[in-house]
Amino acid sequence: MTAQWKKGKRRAESVAEDAWDYLVSAVESARSVGGSVKDRAYDLADEASSRYGTASDRVGSAADEAWHRASLAFDALSGRKQRKPWGWIAIAVLGGIAVGWAAAASAPKALQAAQERFEDVEDLPSATYEAPAPYRVAE
Repeated sequence: MTAQWKKGKRRAESVAEDAWDYLVSAVESARSVGGSVKDRAYDLADEASSRYGTASDRVGSAADEAWHRASLAFDALSGRKQRKPWGWIAIAVLGGIAVGWAAAASAPKALQAAQERFEDVEDLPSATYEAPAPYRVAE
C-alpha cells in the first residue's frame, strides 16, 4: 500500500466519522423537538377535524335543502301538484278544537260572573252627582 492511498483512506474515514457525528446530532435534536412537533401536529389535526365536522354539517344541511328544492322544482316542471301538508293541517284543526273547547267551557262562567256584577249595581246616581242645568229654548 502506498502512502498516498493510506492518506486518502484516513481522510475518507475522517469524513465518514464527521458525517456520522452530524447525523447522530441531527437525530437527537429532531427527537427533542419531535415531541413538541408531534403534540402540535395532533392539536392541528384535532382542529382540522372539528372544522371539517362543522363544515360537513353545514354542507350537509345545505345539500338537503338543495335536494328538497330540486325535487320540488322537478315536480313542478313535470306537472305534479304539491302534496298537502296533512300533518300541519291536523295540528291546526286540533289546536282550533282545543281553543274552541276552552272558550266554550269558560264562557258560561264568565257570563255568570258579569251578570252578577251588574245586578249588584243600582241605577241610582251617586251622592256627588249633579244634574245638568235645564235646557232653555231661546224665544
